[in-house]
Amino acid sequence: MIENKRELEKSGEALVIGFDLEWTKNYRVKNGNKPFCFSFVFFEKPLKLTDLEKYFEFGFYSCYCERSEDAQPLIERADELLGKFLRSSMRITIVGHQLSSDIAVIINYAGEKNVPNFIKLRDLWRNRKIATDKERFVEVFDSRYDLDFLSQKSRRLVDVCDECKLVVVQPEIVSSMTKMHNDFCNSGDTKTMEMLSVLNIRHSLSAMILFLLSQRRGKLKKKTNVNKILFDNLKKYFAYVETEAFKKLL
Repeated sequence: MIENKRELEKSGEALVIGFDLEWTKNYRVKNGNKPFCFSFVFFEKPLKLTDLEKYFEFGFYSCYCERSEDAQPLIERADELLGKFLRSSMRITIVGHQLSSDIAVIINYAGEKNVPNFIKLRDLWRNRKIATDKERFVEVFDSRYDLDFLSQKSRRLVDVCDECKLVVVQPEIVSSMTKMHNDFCNSGDTKTMEMLSVLNIRHSLSAMILFLLSQRRGKLKKKTNVNKILFDNLKKYFAYVETEAFKKLL
């Protein structure tokens, strides 16, 4: 398992944490979806939305399976990191896009006893709209279901981002992610691994920005390039973002 991380010094009282999971799909067998990559992306509130491209510093944990048999250690690491966030003394908001699906894949693959923190997160997700103020030290926001100012019907992440003027061009998807990951496992091509890792972090980050927009109940006034934010934060960690192919997105 490959892990990249960037710690962020925490000085405030409120932390926003984005989570996204990627998995290979196999619908022919029960619980056949197998996780291979996840990311936690986090930053402190408050954050101005007017200059996101100029300065938006975030911390992250990104983990990726090098081998098919690494799926269980990957999930255990995700649960460990989630527990670390849940025990934080700061007020936190955990964000994802269709977060319930990511949680379900993890629990179904690992078994409930092996991921106690994702069991807690599942309960928090289910009760996110009915919790009392006293219970809101940990909040959950799902950008698939909880944005209430959108006009178009599609709730795909790319479509929601487009309506909110977030530019999230993702050239990494050259075939299905299942095939790309399987090709990586067979070839060991680190570029493919980095492409999918950056794609995954983009998903986490995009959902977090959508959460910030929900706080002010409105869309951005001008287009914001999420890839520019990724470049500034990830260039020291992933060689892929230094390639000419990625720089064309800036």
